[in-house]
Amino acid sequence: MNYSRVYALFLLSVFLTSCRQNQTNVPKDNIKSEIKDIGPNIMVRNIKKGRNGTILIAGPNNSSFGDVFRYDPSKAGEKSFTNLSSKIGSHIFWDVLEDRRGNLWFTTTDSGVYNYNGKTIQHFTTTEGLANNRVTSVYEDKAGSIWFGTEGGLSRYDGKMFRNFTSPNTPLFYKEGHWNNDIHTILEDKTGKLWIGTRGDAFVYDGKKFTTLIHKGEPFLDVWAIMEDRKGTIWLSGYNGFKVGRTGGLYRYDGSTFTKVSERGAYAIIQDKKGNIWTTGPVNPANWTVQALSRYDAGSLYSNEPLVTEIRSGKSFLGLSEANDGSIWFGDATGVYRYDGKTITDFYNKEGQKKYIIDTKQSVVVWQGSMLLGGWEGTKFLGDGSNTGDVDLVKGELLIENRHLMGGAVEVDMNTIEQKFDDQRQHNKLPPFFDVKKFPVSTFVITKVETGNDGNTKVPNDGSIKVTTEGNIKVTGNLTMEGITKAVTFPAKMHFKDGMDGTVEVNGTLILDRTDWGIDYGSEKHFYQSGDAILDDVKFFMKIVAKK
Repeated sequence: MNYSRVYALFLLSVFLTSCRQNQTNVPKDNIKSEIKDIGPNIMVRNIKKGRNGTILIAGPNNSSFGDVFRYDPSKAGEKSFTNLSSKIGSHIFWDVLEDRRGNLWFTTTDSGVYNYNGKTIQHFTTTEGLANNRVTSVYEDKAGSIWFGTEGGLSRYDGKMFRNFTSPNTPLFYKEGHWNNDIHTILEDKTGKLWIGTRGDAFVYDGKKFTTLIHKGEPFLDVWAIMEDRKGTIWLSGYNGFKVGRTGGLYRYDGSTFTKVSERGAYAIIQDKKGNIWTTGPVNPANWTVQALSRYDAGSLYSNEPLVTEIRSGKSFLGLSEANDGSIWFGDATGVYRYDGKTITDFYNKEGQKKYIIDTKQSVVVWQGSMLLGGWEGTKFLGDGSNTGDVDLVKGELLIENRHLMGGAVEVDMNTIEQKFDDQRQHNKLPPFFDVKKFPVSTFVITKVETGNDGNTKVPNDGSIKVTTEGNIKVTGNLTMEGITKAVTFPAKMHFKDGMDGTVEVNGTLILDRTDWGIDYGSEKHFYQSGDAILDDVKFFMKIVAKK
């Protein structure tokens, strides 16, 4: 059976049913906005409380890999964010936890789990006993055991070894396949029972057996969020009653009865200090392209129609947590935000260009020239007489918007050229190409940058990551050398080194015909008149490091 097709039909049926339902207009707060250019700027999947009032933030920070950050409110400016995963390397980090001992746990969907105790890093995979290396959730129970939700079932780690729970019950809806083992979320309630949301059925585990969550004769499916409020009521979001055409939404369970609270679904659910319930996720579970940060008023939670306020709407809302000061932190496909009841703070500016100053000490430009003819000793080829030279940068800047290179300029000190020879034989010694006494400085000004998306440098706002926001690019600009200015184009690769836009590195290779700038010495064009000749093409290898 083709499960992806079945699932698509399931969603289509749900969508058609929900289109007939009237979504009432909900009130919206009068909110101000402010921007602080210091935080992660792409997909924030999970937000958790850390120790001492800190906030932990996990999720991919570019189109391929991810990072885990810690926000410390006691520190100001850019120092308030720390990249916790930078020493581990590039992985798709999905969730984060700081346990009661102060150990940090990072889950990945490509490399299992990492544990950092402040000094050393431990790596756990299936080799160490983990159920699966794709891990999307981490949870600490009251006994101090760490639970992991993987694509291959539940794993419990007691500090010494893993115990895995796979195929807990026979699927009630998806009769074939392993969707019950694809774990989304884990929660321990006040009685010690574990509530588990999966891509298939949802379960409760009492320490001995798994019980499938049933409402009106059918299981809850695709449950992403489960939360227990102060009264012991369980809140969850999922699909139920597919056979009779019901849609998904937000439900509460009082110990005996499930009640549908709202058509709105939830990727995450929390209760704040005032008793309000907050959710991120789809306004209508049948159409995940319309999502919101929503607040359910504490005084109306148990009424038939709780009062819902839509704080912010858009196309993707994910991680959710409350800070010690009562502010609400939430993540989406473009970064992390904080709402204090009046103002939403965006910790990364999505609009406008940002200036990055080139670090002239870390940046390097190397040029290479070669002879037209190779050197020989009998039948042994000695090479083409290639010669390289270094040159220092005087100053420069790059203009970045939405993690895209938009412009910039650089000045090169031609007096700093150093020739480096592979050997000292005559055929390998090349005369200087440049008249550095007359023209001591060369400049390059960027006029155009193209990406692999037909030059489109806009990041999508639909919650997906379709545009490679860093990677291979094509740079065009005006190069002024030897007093002559001409347009040049060259390939380059851009990379944000720390995942927070603090440092960017651009590597490129420019090949130019030196005679276009009047540098004719030993030109191959005059080969028949001069005998030996130097190739007209000169390569410039560039590593440009710039900081915000």
